[in-house]
Amino acid sequence: MPVMPETRVVYISEPGTLTLETVTLPDLKPTQVLVKTYQASVCGSERYFYRGINVRPQDEARGGPGTQLGAARSDGLPEHAYPMGPLGHEGGGTIVAMGSAVGEYLGGGTVNIGDRVGSLIYPTFSDYWVADVNLVQPIPDGVSFEVGCLYEPLGCAVWAALHMGVKLGDTVAVAGVGFAGNILLQGALKSGASKVIAIDAVQSKLDIARQLGAHHVINTNHADPVAVVNELTRGEGVDVAVEAMGGDGTGIKLALDMVRHNGIMALYGDNYAPVKDFCFHRFHEDGLEIRNLNAVHYTKLRSVEHMRQAFRAVQRGVFNLDIIFENSVRHSLADIPAVFAAESASLNTQNSLKTLIIP
Repeated sequence: MPVMPETRVVYISEPGTLTLETVTLPDLKPTQVLVKTYQASVCGSERYFYRGINVRPQDEARGGPGTQLGAARSDGLPEHAYPMGPLGHEGGGTIVAMGSAVGEYLGGGTVNIGDRVGSLIYPTFSDYWVADVNLVQPIPDGVSFEVGCLYEPLGCAVWAALHMGVKLGDTVAVAGVGFAGNILLQGALKSGASKVIAIDAVQSKLDIARQLGAHHVINTNHADPVAVVNELTRGEGVDVAVEAMGGDGTGIKLALDMVRHNGIMALYGDNYAPVKDFCFHRFHEDGLEIRNLNAVHYTKLRSVEHMRQAFRAVQRGVFNLDIIFENSVRHSLADIPAVFAAESASLNTQNSLKTLIIP
């Protein structure tokens, strides 16, 4: 049995307050692995929770047998109650120890000390983390360590791009072109969309979208995106309206207002707060198709199969990931409280596609 190391972990103790704590990890259980963190990254969900945009107790998900990736809370509080943590579900590292019963990864492949793996669940804002072997996946051959450490966010975004329903010649609007929206925009272009419209409040992200091939960009600080989309589509609306904003439902309302009769609303972001003044009439009367672009909240095996499907496209070089790293910032784990505070104070100018956290 290895001597378990100390590690730093991160909590949101209350909205606006992020804390770093040092703990000694417990001994490995037979089916667990110990991973030394190489790179983690910030999810938009964590930014929303930090800002107090959160799920009400009555809105918590039901879940189902075998569908929850991580352990349930042990304090009896609702899943999204404060304090929240330990945080960080995006990241990867190297397996440095494993329990006596560890043999294969879920989905296949022998587990070995020294394997480079991506995480599917918390807590990667750490120096080391412990997880059941079913909650990590081997980084595929030909995929760099840095890209592989984006296993969860990249796998989710690519799977969504594969399933958002864009067909040759479609018109597409992508609301929110941060990390996930950038991948979805690339997917729409690769799928043969005739017109792709990027929408965001951060001009630098729109400039990147234009560089990737977006036909039109709309800065929400300067124009009404619905009015512009109506003009660009001669009042018809787009074939596929992609929501990649999450949070408070702004993106869902925007997608609904932009989609055409019998069009597709492709919903990627997780929206936590109740949506005000939202009417479902068009869902019925316009015969809309609603696609939930959610890769991982199924059984563990189905979730892993989705991620492996996504990473086949990554392995084959379908997506421009260099542009992601060129437009991402890196910070040390020690600086993470200041990073969250600074990014939350500059929402309309926060231009990093991915904020990477390095131990």
